[in-house]
Amino acid sequence: MPADLPDSNAPLAEISQGPSAFEQFLDRNQKNLIILSILIALGTGAYVVYSGIEESKETTAGNALNKAEDLASLQAVVTDHAATKAAQSAMILLADKQWTEGQQEAALTTLRNFISANPKHPGLGSAKASLGAKLMAQGKSADAATVLQEVADDPANRFAAPFALIALGDMARAAGDATKAETFYNKVKTDFATSSYAQEATKRAASLKAKAPVEIAPPPAPKPEEKPAAAAAPGSTPGITVTPAGSPPAAPLPAPVGGPEEPSATPPQENPAPAGSESKPQSSPAPQQP
Repeated sequence: MPADLPDSNAPLAEISQGPSAFEQFLDRNQKNLIILSILIALGTGAYVVYSGIEESKETTAGNALNKAEDLASLQAVVTDHAATKAAQSAMILLADKQWTEGQQEAALTTLRNFISANPKHPGLGSAKASLGAKLMAQGKSADAATVLQEVADDPANRFAAPFALIALGDMARAAGDATKAETFYNKVKTDFATSSYAQEATKRAASLKAKAPVEIAPPPAPKPEEKPAAAAAPGSTPGITVTPAGSPPAAPLPAPVGGPEEPSATPPQENPAPAGSESKPQSSPAPQQP
């Protein structure tokens, strides 16, 4: 049996009948908590409204971009819907349109502004590749090579890297460095074998080994052929025209000036009697008598 507890008049525990510490905290800060709840509700509502407004802006800007076809409408998307994703994408299209309209420097400025303002945009690689190609077309090879090399070296621009490498190879080839050009082309063939640019890189690499055709002098122009003289008919005398039988007679040729006269058509007369002789009349025979 356990030992009996000693008798004591002290209570075993005290039960507090007053409010707990948490309730006391709520009582002291009830007003502040209500204000905080209101602020949270307002903040949540503001975020929902802001998200709705932003979504509405993006939708409106996207619709405007879909309808933009000319230079003025693309510029309006960039200006009227600034800070939207549609406006950012419109800048790349605007640069291409400016270039085709002959505004080359404006196109370069638009691309540079897009690149500096949108370092995380998904279209950054396309914008840099477009800028490099336009600089290359202007003959600014050094500037173009710098931009295109950035595209080729950035793993995030993998879809644009094959184009940049081929462009770099073309510039090296134009500069007379066939070895460097072949290195760029081969990198496309090995690192981007499944890309549509791989076949083009193969063609360019093969053309590096092709020899240029040798120019030769054109052959002399043929001399005009001499027509052979007509052969004379057998038995005929040269210079005398023979008229075939049954053909109408040819017109007589006129007598040459100062030449012998043609014989007269009058028949020749009998020779006259010799001089000193007299012509005697012939006597008719005498008639015979019966």
